[in-house]
Amino acid sequence: MTILSDLEEALETTPRMPRDALAVAVLRRYARALDDCFDALNDDDPAEDPAAHARVVLEISRLGARLEAMLDRMGMAPSARPAAREGEGGGTGGDPASAELDRLRADAAAGAPTVGVDYAAAVDPSVTEADAED
Repeated sequence: MTILSDLEEALETTPRMPRDALAVAVLRRYARALDDCFDALNDDDPAEDPAAHARVVLEISRLGARLEAMLDRMGMAPSARPAAREGEGGGTGGDPASAELDRLRADAAAGAPTVGVDYAAAVDPSVTEADAED
């Protein structure tokens, strides 16, 4: 798998408007450039030319940050998803995990019993995975 192929797969399920074409082209360009950098990094021996190796690592860092910023603008980054969903179709959005968490908060505020409540269903899996890594 390459970053470009992962991006193409993600783009298949990402809602887009015609005006997003330029942003998608930029995303693809960053993804291709990152793939090229990773190929160069895999082909290089850092001991042979440490300066060249360092330049490639720096370029990966720069391109990665730019790609992440573009993904965020397109609503494709994990941090952007809840914000992007709030704008869809009005209301509070279509994030089922947020709706479940809101229901649990409302039940708790009303004094509803919490026996048998599945709290894990109300938590975003990406948050729990990130917490587990800490």
